[in-house]
Amino acid sequence: MSAITQRRNPPRRRGMCPGVLAPMEVGDGLLVRVRVPAGVLPAASAKRIAELGRRYGNGLVDLSHRGNLQLRGVAATDMAALIEELRALGYVSEGAESEAVRNVLTSPTAGLDGTAVLDVRPCALALDARLAADRDLHRLPPKFGWLVDGGGQATLFDSSTDVRFDAVAEAVDGPLFRVGLGGTFEGAVVLGHCRPDDLVELAAALARAFLELRQTLAEPPRRMAGLVKTLGVEALRERVAGLLTGPHPSHAAHGPLPSPASQERELQSPPPPSGGGSGWGQTPPTRLFLGPQPFWLGVAFPFGRLDVDRLEALAALTHEIRITPWRALLLAAPQDGAAETATALGGILDHHDIRLKLTACSGVTGCDVGTTDTHADGLAIAERAAGLLEAVRMVHVSGCAKGCAHPGAADVTLTARDGVYDVALNTAPGGTPWRSGLTPEAAVTAVADLSVEELFRVR
Repeated sequence: MSAITQRRNPPRRRGMCPGVLAPMEVGDGLLVRVRVPAGVLPAASAKRIAELGRRYGNGLVDLSHRGNLQLRGVAATDMAALIEELRALGYVSEGAESEAVRNVLTSPTAGLDGTAVLDVRPCALALDARLAADRDLHRLPPKFGWLVDGGGQATLFDSSTDVRFDAVAEAVDGPLFRVGLGGTFEGAVVLGHCRPDDLVELAAALARAFLELRQTLAEPPRRMAGLVKTLGVEALRERVAGLLTGPHPSHAAHGPLPSPASQERELQSPPPPSGGGSGWGQTPPTRLFLGPQPFWLGVAFPFGRLDVDRLEALAALTHEIRITPWRALLLAAPQDGAAETATALGGILDHHDIRLKLTACSGVTGCDVGTTDTHADGLAIAERAAGLLEAVRMVHVSGCAKGCAHPGAADVTLTARDGVYDVALNTAPGGTPWRSGLTPEAAVTAVADLSVEELFRVR
Protein backbone atom coordinates (compact mmCIF):
# COMPACT_ATOMS: atom_id res chain seq x y z
CA MET A 1 0.00 0.00 0.00
CA SER A 2 1.98 2.92 -1.25
CA ALA A 3 1.36 6.61 -0.98
CA ILE A 4 3.35 9.67 -1.74
CA THR A 5 4.44 11.52 1.37
CA GLN A 6 3.73 15.23 1.33
CA ARG A 7 6.93 16.74 2.65
CA ARG A 8 7.21 20.00 0.72
CA ASN A 9 5.91 23.46 1.58
CA PRO A 10 4.78 24.43 -0.93
CA PRO A 11 4.96 21.17 -2.92
CA ARG A 12 5.74 21.06 -6.62
CA ARG A 13 3.28 18.76 -8.33
CA ARG A 14 4.51 16.51 -11.09
CA GLY A 15 2.68 13.86 -13.04
CA MET A 16 -0.29 12.00 -11.61
CA CYS A 17 -0.28 8.23 -11.20
CA PRO A 18 -3.57 6.33 -11.13
CA GLY A 19 -4.22 4.65 -7.82
CA VAL A 20 -1.90 6.75 -5.66
CA LEU A 21 -1.78 10.22 -4.24
CA ALA A 22 -0.24 13.02 -6.30
CA PRO A 23 3.55 12.71 -6.21
CA MET A 24 5.33 15.31 -4.13
CA GLU A 25 8.91 16.30 -4.74
CA VAL A 26 11.54 16.71 -2.05
CA GLY A 27 15.13 17.76 -2.53
CA ASP A 28 16.38 14.45 -3.93
CA GLY A 29 13.36 13.58 -6.08
CA LEU A 30 9.99 11.99 -5.34
CA LEU A 31 9.45 10.28 -2.01
CA VAL A 32 7.33 7.11 -2.11
CA ARG A 33 5.86 5.70 1.07
CA VAL A 34 5.24 1.95 1.04
CA ARG A 35 2.66 0.90 3.60
CA VAL A 36 3.36 -2.54 5.04
CA PRO A 37 0.16 -4.24 6.30
CA ALA A 38 0.46 -5.11 10.00
CA GLY A 39 4.14 -4.20 9.72
CA VAL A 40 4.92 -7.69 8.35
CA LEU A 41 7.31 -7.66 5.39
CA PRO A 42 8.26 -11.09 4.00
CA ALA A 43 11.94 -11.35 3.14
CA ALA A 44 11.16 -11.95 -0.53
CA SER A 45 9.11 -8.73 -0.65
CA ALA A 46 11.87 -6.80 1.11
CA LYS A 47 14.39 -7.97 -1.48
CA ARG A 48 12.05 -7.01 -4.32
CA ILE A 49 11.41 -3.56 -2.82
CA ALA A 50 15.18 -3.12 -2.52
CA GLU A 51 15.53 -3.94 -6.21
CA LEU A 52 12.86 -1.37 -7.07
CA GLY A 53 14.53 1.28 -4.92
CA ARG A 54 17.79 0.60 -6.72
CA ARG A 55 16.20 0.72 -10.17
CA TYR A 56 13.85 3.66 -9.78
CA GLY A 57 15.20 5.63 -6.80
CA ASN A 58 18.51 6.81 -5.46
CA GLY A 59 18.95 3.71 -3.30
CA LEU A 60 18.07 5.34 0.03
CA VAL A 61 15.34 3.96 2.28
CA ASP A 62 13.82 5.73 5.29
CA LEU A 63 11.91 4.12 8.15
CA SER A 64 9.00 6.26 9.27
CA HIS A 65 7.36 6.77 12.65
CA ARG A 66 4.19 5.20 11.25
CA GLY A 67 5.81 1.86 10.49
CA ASN A 68 6.31 2.46 6.77
CA LEU A 69 9.19 2.28 4.31
CA GLN A 70 10.01 5.31 2.17
CA LEU A 71 11.86 5.02 -1.13
CA ARG A 72 13.74 8.20 -1.99
CA GLY A 73 14.94 9.88 -5.16
CA VAL A 74 12.35 8.54 -7.61
CA ALA A 75 12.21 10.39 -10.92
CA ALA A 76 8.82 11.62 -12.10
CA THR A 77 9.27 9.72 -15.35
CA ASP A 78 9.70 6.45 -13.41
CA MET A 79 6.79 6.90 -11.02
CA ALA A 80 4.16 5.04 -13.05
CA ALA A 81 6.45 2.05 -13.57
CA LEU A 82 7.35 1.91 -9.88
CA ILE A 83 3.70 2.05 -8.83
CA GLU A 84 2.80 -0.81 -11.15
CA GLU A 85 5.64 -2.90 -9.72
CA LEU A 86 4.48 -2.18 -6.17
CA ARG A 87 0.91 -2.96 -7.13
CA ALA A 88 2.03 -6.32 -8.49
CA LEU A 89 3.57 -7.02 -5.08
CA GLY A 90 0.32 -6.09 -3.34
CA TYR A 91 1.58 -2.84 -1.80
CA VAL A 92 -0.60 -0.45 -3.81
CA SER A 93 -4.39 -0.47 -3.82
CA GLU A 94 -6.49 0.49 -6.77
CA GLY A 95 -7.63 3.93 -5.68
CA ALA A 96 -6.05 7.00 -4.14
CA GLU A 97 -8.94 7.29 -1.71
CA SER A 98 -8.31 3.88 -0.17
CA GLU A 99 -4.58 4.57 0.00
CA ALA A 100 -5.20 7.69 2.03
CA VAL A 101 -7.20 5.98 4.79
CA ARG A 102 -5.23 2.74 5.28
CA ASN A 103 -3.46 4.07 8.35
CA VAL A 104 -3.32 1.06 10.67
CA LEU A 105 -0.51 0.86 13.23
CA THR A 106 0.10 -2.64 14.61
CA SER A 107 2.22 -4.24 17.33
CA PRO A 108 5.49 -5.09 15.54
CA THR A 109 6.03 -8.27 17.59
CA ALA A 110 2.55 -9.71 17.03
CA GLY A 111 2.83 -13.47 16.75
CA LEU A 112 6.44 -13.44 17.97
CA ASP A 113 5.97 -12.32 21.56
CA GLY A 114 4.63 -14.98 23.90
CA THR A 115 3.92 -12.38 26.59
CA ALA A 116 1.39 -10.56 24.42
CA VAL A 117 -2.30 -10.88 25.23
CA LEU A 118 -3.22 -11.66 21.64
CA ASP A 119 -1.71 -12.07 18.17
CA VAL A 120 -3.38 -9.10 16.54
CA ARG A 121 -2.18 -9.65 12.97
CA PRO A 122 -5.49 -11.13 11.73
CA CYS A 123 -7.45 -8.21 13.20
CA ALA A 124 -5.08 -5.61 11.76
CA LEU A 125 -5.05 -7.18 8.31
CA ALA A 126 -8.84 -7.48 8.29
CA LEU A 127 -9.18 -3.83 9.27
CA ASP A 128 -6.74 -2.81 6.53
CA ALA A 129 -8.73 -4.76 3.97
CA ARG A 130 -12.02 -3.21 5.14
CA LEU A 131 -10.62 0.30 4.88
CA ALA A 132 -9.51 -0.43 1.33
CA ALA A 133 -12.76 -2.02 0.20
CA ASP A 134 -15.42 0.07 1.95
CA ARG A 135 -15.98 3.18 -0.14
CA ASP A 136 -18.01 4.81 2.63
CA LEU A 137 -14.84 4.92 4.74
CA HIS A 138 -12.80 6.58 2.01
CA ARG A 139 -14.34 9.87 3.10
CA LEU A 140 -12.26 9.82 6.28
CA PRO A 141 -9.62 12.54 6.55
CA PRO A 142 -6.29 11.30 5.13
CA LYS A 143 -4.47 11.32 8.47
CA PHE A 144 -7.22 9.58 10.41
CA GLY A 145 -5.43 6.71 12.14
CA TRP A 146 -6.12 3.32 13.72
CA LEU A 147 -4.07 1.26 16.16
CA VAL A 148 -4.28 -2.44 17.02
CA ASP A 149 -2.03 -3.40 19.94
CA GLY A 150 -1.63 -6.88 21.36
CA GLY A 151 0.46 -5.79 24.34
CA GLY A 152 3.65 -7.57 25.35
CA GLN A 153 7.17 -6.24 25.12
CA ALA A 154 6.65 -3.85 22.21
CA THR A 155 3.42 -2.18 23.27
CA LEU A 156 2.17 0.93 21.46
CA PHE A 157 0.98 2.60 24.65
CA ASP A 158 2.54 5.98 23.84
CA SER A 159 1.53 6.10 20.16
CA SER A 160 -1.27 8.59 19.65
CA THR A 161 -4.04 7.89 17.15
CA ASP A 162 -7.73 8.47 16.44
CA VAL A 163 -9.11 5.03 17.34
CA ARG A 164 -7.09 2.47 19.28
CA PHE A 165 -7.80 -1.16 20.09
CA ASP A 166 -5.60 -2.36 22.99
CA ALA A 167 -5.83 -6.05 23.79
CA VAL A 168 -6.65 -6.91 27.40
CA ALA A 169 -7.18 -10.28 29.03
CA GLU A 170 -10.60 -11.39 30.30
CA ALA A 171 -10.88 -14.27 32.77
CA VAL A 172 -13.93 -16.00 31.31
CA ASP A 173 -14.55 -15.31 27.65
CA GLY A 174 -11.03 -14.73 26.39
CA PRO A 175 -9.23 -11.56 25.28
CA LEU A 176 -11.05 -8.30 24.61
CA PHE A 177 -9.99 -5.01 23.10
CA ARG A 178 -10.15 -1.84 25.14
CA VAL A 179 -11.40 0.79 22.66
CA GLY A 180 -9.97 4.29 23.10
CA LEU A 181 -10.63 7.46 21.17
CA GLY A 182 -8.16 10.20 20.36
CA GLY A 183 -4.80 9.78 22.03
CA THR A 184 -2.27 7.52 23.70
CA PHE A 185 -3.21 4.59 25.92
CA GLU A 186 -3.38 6.90 28.93
CA GLY A 187 -4.74 9.93 27.10
CA ALA A 188 -7.50 8.37 25.00
CA VAL A 189 -11.12 8.53 26.10
CA VAL A 190 -12.29 4.97 26.75
CA LEU A 191 -15.33 4.04 24.68
CA GLY A 192 -15.68 0.49 25.99
CA HIS A 193 -14.55 -3.02 25.08
CA CYS A 194 -15.14 -5.29 22.12
CA ARG A 195 -14.46 -8.88 21.12
CA PRO A 196 -11.76 -9.52 18.49
CA ASP A 197 -14.38 -10.84 16.06
CA ASP A 198 -16.26 -7.54 16.29
CA LEU A 199 -13.26 -5.23 15.84
CA VAL A 200 -13.66 -4.61 12.11
CA GLU A 201 -17.40 -3.97 12.26
CA LEU A 202 -16.96 -1.70 15.25
CA ALA A 203 -14.22 0.23 13.46
CA ALA A 204 -16.46 0.70 10.43
CA ALA A 205 -19.35 1.81 12.62
CA LEU A 206 -17.15 4.28 14.46
CA ALA A 207 -15.87 5.67 11.18
CA ARG A 208 -19.40 6.22 9.91
CA ALA A 209 -20.46 7.78 13.19
CA PHE A 210 -17.47 10.11 13.05
CA LEU A 211 -18.29 11.14 9.47
CA GLU A 212 -21.96 11.75 10.26
CA LEU A 213 -21.43 13.61 13.53
CA ARG A 214 -18.67 15.87 12.26
CA GLN A 215 -21.01 17.17 9.57
CA THR A 216 -23.38 18.46 12.24
CA LEU A 217 -20.76 20.95 13.39
CA ALA A 218 -20.03 24.36 11.91
CA GLU A 219 -16.32 23.50 11.78
CA PRO A 220 -16.09 19.73 11.20
CA PRO A 221 -13.08 18.33 13.11
CA ARG A 222 -10.60 16.21 11.21
CA ARG A 223 -9.53 14.10 14.17
CA MET A 224 -11.48 11.97 16.61
CA ALA A 225 -10.17 13.85 19.63
CA GLY A 226 -11.75 17.06 18.32
CA LEU A 227 -15.13 15.39 17.87
CA VAL A 228 -15.07 13.83 21.34
CA LYS A 229 -14.07 17.14 22.88
CA THR A 230 -16.98 18.90 21.20
CA LEU A 231 -19.78 16.33 21.45
CA GLY A 232 -18.61 13.95 24.17
CA VAL A 233 -18.02 10.21 23.99
CA GLU A 234 -21.66 9.27 24.61
CA ALA A 235 -22.65 10.61 21.19
CA LEU A 236 -20.44 7.93 19.67
CA ARG A 237 -21.12 5.19 22.22
CA GLU A 238 -24.86 5.23 21.64
CA ARG A 239 -24.31 4.63 17.91
CA VAL A 240 -22.11 1.57 18.37
CA ALA A 241 -23.43 0.16 21.66
CA GLY A 242 -24.51 -3.12 20.05
CA LEU A 243 -20.90 -3.95 19.18
CA LEU A 244 -19.50 -3.24 22.64
CA THR A 245 -19.18 -5.85 25.36
CA GLY A 246 -17.51 -6.51 28.70
CA PRO A 247 -17.30 -4.09 31.63
CA HIS A 248 -18.44 -0.51 31.51
CA PRO A 249 -15.53 1.83 30.73
CA SER A 250 -15.69 3.29 34.23
CA HIS A 251 -14.81 -0.15 35.63
CA ALA A 252 -11.69 -0.70 33.54
CA ALA A 253 -10.60 2.61 32.12
CA HIS A 254 -6.94 2.49 33.05
CA GLY A 255 -5.68 -1.00 32.47
CA PRO A 256 -6.23 -4.54 31.28
CA LEU A 257 -8.44 -7.11 32.95
CA PRO A 258 -7.09 -10.18 34.78
CA SER A 259 -5.14 -12.57 32.59
CA PRO A 260 -6.70 -16.00 32.09
CA ALA A 261 -3.18 -17.46 31.96
CA SER A 262 -2.56 -16.51 35.58
CA GLN A 263 -5.46 -15.82 37.93
CA GLU A 264 -3.12 -14.55 40.66
CA ARG A 265 -1.67 -11.64 38.73
CA GLU A 266 -3.07 -8.93 36.53
CA LEU A 267 -1.52 -7.78 33.29
CA GLN A 268 -0.14 -4.41 34.14
CA SER A 269 -1.25 -1.44 32.13
CA PRO A 270 1.56 0.18 30.14
CA PRO A 271 3.49 2.83 32.05
CA PRO A 272 2.43 6.34 31.10
CA PRO A 273 4.93 8.58 29.33
CA SER A 274 6.69 10.68 31.92
CA GLY A 275 7.22 14.38 31.97
CA GLY A 276 5.78 17.14 29.89
CA GLY A 277 7.35 19.44 27.38
CA SER A 278 10.83 18.06 27.00
CA GLY A 279 9.98 14.47 27.71
CA TRP A 280 12.87 14.07 30.15
CA GLY A 281 13.27 10.45 31.16
CA GLN A 282 11.04 9.06 28.43
CA THR A 283 12.09 6.40 25.97
CA PRO A 284 14.26 7.57 23.05
CA PRO A 285 12.71 8.37 19.67
CA THR A 286 14.25 5.24 18.13
CA ARG A 287 13.63 2.10 20.16
CA LEU A 288 15.01 -1.40 19.92
CA PHE A 289 13.41 -4.51 21.32
CA LEU A 290 16.33 -6.89 21.51
CA GLY A 291 14.07 -9.64 22.61
CA PRO A 292 14.35 -13.17 23.21
CA GLN A 293 16.32 -14.70 20.41
CA PRO A 294 15.68 -16.82 18.48
CA PHE A 295 12.34 -15.00 18.19
CA TRP A 296 13.58 -11.66 16.82
CA LEU A 297 16.56 -9.35 16.51
CA GLY A 298 16.14 -5.57 16.67
CA VAL A 299 18.22 -3.49 14.24
CA ALA A 300 18.23 0.29 13.87
CA PHE A 301 20.20 2.77 11.78
CA PRO A 302 21.00 6.40 12.59
CA PHE A 303 18.01 8.64 11.85
CA GLY A 304 16.06 5.64 10.52
CA ARG A 305 18.01 5.78 7.26
CA LEU A 306 19.48 2.79 5.45
CA ASP A 307 19.97 1.87 1.80
CA VAL A 308 18.70 -0.83 -0.51
CA ASP A 309 21.89 -2.88 -0.21
CA ARG A 310 21.49 -3.06 3.57
CA LEU A 311 17.79 -3.84 3.30
CA GLU A 312 18.55 -6.65 0.90
CA ALA A 313 21.34 -7.99 3.13
CA LEU A 314 19.10 -7.95 6.20
CA ALA A 315 16.35 -9.76 4.30
CA ALA A 316 18.83 -12.56 3.62
CA LEU A 317 19.15 -13.12 7.38
CA THR A 318 15.49 -13.94 8.04
CA HIS A 319 12.24 -15.10 6.51
CA GLU A 320 10.41 -11.96 7.64
CA ILE A 321 11.13 -8.36 8.65
CA ARG A 322 8.87 -6.42 10.97
CA ILE A 323 8.66 -2.64 10.51
CA THR A 324 8.28 -0.81 13.81
CA PRO A 325 6.90 2.68 14.45
CA TRP A 326 10.19 3.55 16.14
CA ARG A 327 12.35 3.76 13.01
CA ALA A 328 13.78 0.28 13.52
CA LEU A 329 13.46 -3.22 12.09
CA LEU A 330 12.90 -6.57 13.76
CA LEU A 331 14.29 -9.68 12.08
CA ALA A 332 12.00 -12.59 12.88
CA ALA A 333 13.76 -15.86 13.79
CA PRO A 334 17.13 -14.56 12.60
CA GLN A 335 19.78 -16.90 11.26
CA ASP A 336 22.87 -17.77 13.25
CA GLY A 337 25.35 -14.93 13.01
CA ALA A 338 22.67 -12.39 12.12
CA ALA A 339 23.74 -10.01 14.90
CA GLU A 340 27.33 -9.93 13.69
CA THR A 341 26.25 -9.40 10.08
CA ALA A 342 23.81 -6.63 11.00
CA THR A 343 26.52 -4.88 13.02
CA ALA A 344 28.92 -5.10 10.09
CA LEU A 345 26.25 -3.45 7.93
CA GLY A 346 26.24 -0.45 10.26
CA GLY A 347 23.19 -1.50 12.21
CA ILE A 348 22.65 -0.50 15.84
CA LEU A 349 21.83 -3.45 18.07
CA ASP A 350 22.47 -1.94 21.50
CA HIS A 351 19.42 -0.14 22.89
CA HIS A 352 21.77 2.02 24.98
CA ASP A 353 23.51 3.40 21.86
CA ILE A 354 23.37 7.19 22.17
CA ARG A 355 22.71 7.59 18.44
CA LEU A 356 19.19 6.37 19.14
CA LYS A 357 18.65 9.62 21.07
CA LEU A 358 19.14 11.67 17.88
CA THR A 359 16.47 12.55 15.38
CA ALA A 360 16.90 14.58 12.21
CA CYS A 361 15.23 15.28 8.90
CA SER A 362 17.05 14.87 5.60
CA GLY A 363 18.41 18.42 5.57
CA VAL A 364 20.21 19.79 2.56
CA THR A 365 20.95 16.32 1.19
CA GLY A 366 17.30 15.41 0.74
CA CYS A 367 15.15 18.55 0.98
CA ASP A 368 15.45 21.78 -0.95
CA VAL A 369 14.24 23.73 2.09
CA GLY A 370 17.16 22.46 4.16
CA THR A 371 20.42 24.42 4.23
CA THR A 372 22.55 22.25 6.54
CA ASP A 373 23.70 18.64 6.57
CA THR A 374 21.53 17.59 9.49
CA HIS A 375 22.68 13.97 9.55
CA ALA A 376 26.36 14.86 9.59
CA ASP A 377 25.80 17.46 12.27
CA GLY A 378 23.77 15.00 14.35
CA LEU A 379 26.51 12.39 14.20
CA ALA A 380 29.04 15.04 15.19
CA ILE A 381 26.93 15.72 18.28
CA ALA A 382 26.95 12.00 19.06
CA GLU A 383 30.73 12.00 18.94
CA ARG A 384 31.20 15.08 21.08
CA ALA A 385 28.21 15.17 23.44
CA ALA A 386 27.95 11.58 24.64
CA GLY A 387 27.47 12.59 28.28
CA LEU A 388 24.55 14.87 27.48
CA LEU A 389 22.92 12.31 25.21
CA GLU A 390 23.13 9.67 27.91
CA ALA A 391 21.11 11.92 30.23
CA VAL A 392 18.37 13.17 27.88
CA ARG A 393 15.64 11.63 25.80
CA MET A 394 16.18 13.42 22.51
CA VAL A 395 18.36 15.87 20.60
CA HIS A 396 16.67 17.01 17.41
CA VAL A 397 18.48 18.49 14.40
CA SER A 398 15.88 20.12 12.17
CA GLY A 399 16.55 21.46 8.70
CA CYS A 400 13.92 24.17 9.13
CA ALA A 401 11.28 25.37 11.57
CA LYS A 402 8.68 22.89 10.27
CA GLY A 403 10.28 20.07 12.24
CA CYS A 404 9.22 17.31 9.85
CA ALA A 405 11.19 14.65 11.72
CA HIS A 406 9.74 15.67 15.09
CA PRO A 407 7.42 18.68 15.30
CA GLY A 408 7.20 18.46 19.09
CA ALA A 409 9.55 19.54 21.85
CA ALA A 410 12.94 17.93 22.45
CA ASP A 411 15.50 18.42 25.18
CA VAL A 412 17.78 20.16 22.68
CA THR A 413 16.59 21.35 19.27
CA LEU A 414 18.80 22.74 16.52
CA THR A 415 16.77 24.62 13.90
CA ALA A 416 18.56 25.49 10.68
CA ARG A 417 18.07 28.69 8.71
CA ASP A 418 20.26 29.95 5.88
CA GLY A 419 23.12 27.63 6.74
CA VAL A 420 23.25 28.37 10.47
CA TYR A 421 21.50 26.97 13.53
CA ASP A 422 19.42 28.37 16.33
CA VAL A 423 19.80 26.12 19.36
CA ALA A 424 16.83 25.92 21.75
CA LEU A 425 16.32 23.96 24.96
CA ASN A 426 13.19 22.03 25.91
CA THR A 427 11.14 23.31 23.02
CA ALA A 428 10.03 22.55 19.46
CA PRO A 429 11.75 23.63 16.23
CA GLY A 430 11.54 27.37 15.80
CA GLY A 431 11.21 27.96 19.54
CA THR A 432 12.93 30.76 21.43
CA PRO A 433 16.64 30.10 20.98
CA TRP A 434 19.17 29.62 23.76
CA ARG A 435 21.93 30.40 21.20
CA SER A 436 21.25 31.79 17.72
CA GLY A 437 23.00 32.15 14.39
CA LEU A 438 25.65 29.48 15.03
CA THR A 439 27.61 27.82 12.27
CA PRO A 440 27.17 24.04 12.23
CA GLU A 441 30.56 23.58 13.91
CA ALA A 442 29.74 26.19 16.55
CA ALA A 443 26.33 24.65 17.16
CA VAL A 444 27.88 21.21 17.72
CA THR A 445 30.37 22.77 20.13
CA ALA A 446 27.60 24.58 22.01
CA VAL A 447 25.67 21.34 22.49
CA ALA A 448 28.83 19.46 23.47
CA ASP A 449 29.59 22.11 26.10
CA LEU A 450 26.04 22.16 27.47
CA SER A 451 25.81 20.60 30.91
CA VAL A 452 22.86 18.61 32.18
CA GLU A 453 22.60 21.06 35.09
CA GLU A 454 22.19 23.99 32.74
CA LEU A 455 19.57 22.13 30.75
CA PHE A 456 17.65 21.44 33.96
CA ARG A 457 17.76 25.12 34.91
CA VAL A 458 16.17 26.13 31.61
CA ARG A 459 13.31 23.64 31.96
